[in-house]
Amino acid sequence: MSTFSQLRFWFYRLTQKYTHWFFIAPALLTLLLVAIYPIVFSTGLSFFRVTFDSLQRPFVGLENFVYILTDDDYLKVFANTLLYVAVTVTGSFVLGFGVALLLRQITLGRNWLRVILIIPMTMAPMAVGLTWNWMLDPLFGLVNWFFTTVGLPIQTWLAQTATARAVVMLVDIWQWYPLVLLIMDAGLAALPRAPYEAARLEGASWWMIFRRITLPMLRPVILVALLLRTVDAFRTFDIVRVMTDGGPNLTTETLSLFLYRTAFNFNKLSRAGAGATIMLIVISIISALMFRYLYREVEQR
Repeated sequence: MSTFSQLRFWFYRLTQKYTHWFFIAPALLTLLLVAIYPIVFSTGLSFFRVTFDSLQRPFVGLENFVYILTDDDYLKVFANTLLYVAVTVTGSFVLGFGVALLLRQITLGRNWLRVILIIPMTMAPMAVGLTWNWMLDPLFGLVNWFFTTVGLPIQTWLAQTATARAVVMLVDIWQWYPLVLLIMDAGLAALPRAPYEAARLEGASWWMIFRRITLPMLRPVILVALLLRTVDAFRTFDIVRVMTDGGPNLTTETLSLFLYRTAFNFNKLSRAGAGATIMLIVISIISALMFRYLYREVEQR
């Protein structure tokens, strides 16, 4: 075999062996720059004292973590975020799953109805917040106009601690229930028909079919929907920023908004990095538990 033939042979072997790297390298590079590097950089800031107006970055160890974990405002906002996540995830899941079940019963115009129902999800969160701000305006809003037409007093929905949190949560549920709707609708469409036909022949009720057949078979899909919504709810920033800006009295403040203020309004980058690292750890633990349960369900199948 000539030298040229040998070189061509080895070049062919190398290209066959490493071709897949040519296709996944852009994705890996994007992941490294967009996700991994910011996480590493933010975590690294947590162990130093870093500000915008000083070039000095002394190492302080766990000082920022101790400060953030003993800060009353951070603990209050952390509790707000946990409550926000619990309510919005539960609400969007129940509403999205319920609408998906009803949608499966409709045959005429189902596709058009599905398109209409997912419109809130296609809107930018800031646009959603501005729209609902206008609708809830105490002087010109449609909601208060409806209240006055039925003889009820005008309400300042976003200025009262009793209503601001509930309103922001309802807006979040309204915007993101279509995500659960799409996931659950796809899961329902993929279910086999044979178990349902056998159950109907046995005279099983609708509730029994739903409890014994639909829910067990949809469990992996349900876990995926809950995982996506949980991670997304933890990152909520835009809607709260536009509608209430965290007020009144930190009632609607979320971790993302609090850490943003800590870093850019109060010039405490390191403490914001420590708070973000704690937030990342909490989200990772919740996601790991969900993934573990999901894989266990898949393996049992």
